[in-house]
Amino acid sequence: MPKKTTKPGKALATTARATRETHHALVGSSDVVRVDAVFRVPAVHPTQIGPWSAEADKISWTDMATGYGCIIRRSPVGKHLCGYVSVPPSHPLFGRGTETLGDHLVGVHGGLDYAAACQAREPEPVSICHPSGREGSSRGARSSGQNVYENDVARGHDDAWWFGFSCNHLGDVKPEADYKRHKDQALLAGVADPVYRTEAFVYRECLRLAVQLMAIAQGRDPRDADPGPVSTVNDPYRNRM
Repeated sequence: MPKKTTKPGKALATTARATRETHHALVGSSDVVRVDAVFRVPAVHPTQIGPWSAEADKISWTDMATGYGCIIRRSPVGKHLCGYVSVPPSHPLFGRGTETLGDHLVGVHGGLDYAAACQAREPEPVSICHPSGREGSSRGARSSGQNVYENDVARGHDDAWWFGFSCNHLGDVKPEADYKRHKDQALLAGVADPVYRTEAFVYRECLRLAVQLMAIAQGRDPRDADPGPVSTVNDPYRNRM
């Protein structure tokens, strides 16, 4: 009898732990921020010791300034962090791919490299989707020993369209990469020293992305709303006029 196949997302989420943290201390700064859910997923967490050791592997929250859902999520490949911001169906960019955004100069670390619908069918700890379901109400959550939470501001994100960026560019340290080779490549390209992009870095870039997306929704130029990059190294629009 053939063995049942397991979806990659389900396999990664099997031993995940979720906590209901209304506030989370961001690794990489002294900031404590309001969040909706925090997940720790051993299957995607770096095995080597580094500045990422105390970090979570997914953090979900709602940006109070814009009402947009935000996520910090660790990539299963490279184990670096990525950031995502969602927009509702009423947004002018809803449903659009990154290749169609040339007329909107959105500044964010490395540029936008992700655009897709909410992964509502994927396990919560590894999905690019906002928290859903009340504590203990999810059959999948109960079977894997994890808790999934929902609050008033998180509802309605299942039909959201997510835009994202990655911290795996030249000058970014990827936890599972060969650091010496990575550094040599960066030096050849004129980058003094590769840097690991922490939770705090990605959080601030998510807020930066959110205000620009809100500006587009209001018919304004996102460049006028852009507070500026946390770091200019990988901002494709850092020299915008």
